Amino acid sequence: MTHKSLRLELETLRGKEALSLDISRLVVAGWVGKDKARLQEHIEELGKLGVPAPSRTPTYMNLSAMLLTTGETIDVIGGMASGEVECVLFRKKDRIFVGVGSDHTDRDFEKYGIPASKQMCAKPVAPGVWDLEDVRNHLDRIILRSWMTCEGNRRLYQEGTLGDNLGVLEILEGIPTGDGLGLDSLCLFCGTFPALEGIVYGELFEFEMEDPVLGRSIRHAYRQRVLPQYI
Repeated sequence: MTHKSLRLELETLRGKEALSLDISRLVVAGWVGKDKARLQEHIEELGKLGVPAPSRTPTYMNLSAMLLTTGETIDVIGGMASGEVECVLFRKKDRIFVGVGSDHTDRDFEKYGIPASKQMCAKPVAPGVWDLEDVRNHLDRIILRSWMTCEGNRRLYQEGTLGDNLGVLEILEGIPTGDGLGLDSLCLFCGTFPALEGIVYGELFEFEMEDPVLGRSIRHAYRQRVLPQYI
């Protein structure tokens, strides 16, 4: 099993401190919408790209932990790849940390296989995280946003609260067991929201997680570089 070491910054009510995580399992959840109409909107949004509807909801996809990165540039093999903002949970034995990331996906390949299309792209995460215990009582009020810059034009791409989807702890508890894969050093992407104006592709993706109760935010941004192919 592959491992990925991440050096993060933990922000608590007492201040900030360095946090080192050794992630051995990456799980990406999908189709997590609580609002059935909005969930159907997301299914139809991807259906326009030829992506088949799921046989169950939510879905759980096991990917390589090596995909995780806090870098500001990722490489892709085609221009039809894009990100989507998601709450990210990190588990270190009996502690859980709350972060934010982007489930960057090769949309062109998605119609052939969703897990493979996600395995093809790095999974950027912000280097900052919060302690679950500091936000547990107001998780549903946390706001996620993303912005896409396409040909120099920046637009709000996604916006929603964690309360719009199934609870992130419910999603965590729903991970199937019995497959021999551990949960002690886990990274879980907790699902996303439909794009406000449909899926687009751009050169810069920015994302943010805002805690309106404690008045703080975590932000990150990255560029995608399309690698030339000579075949």
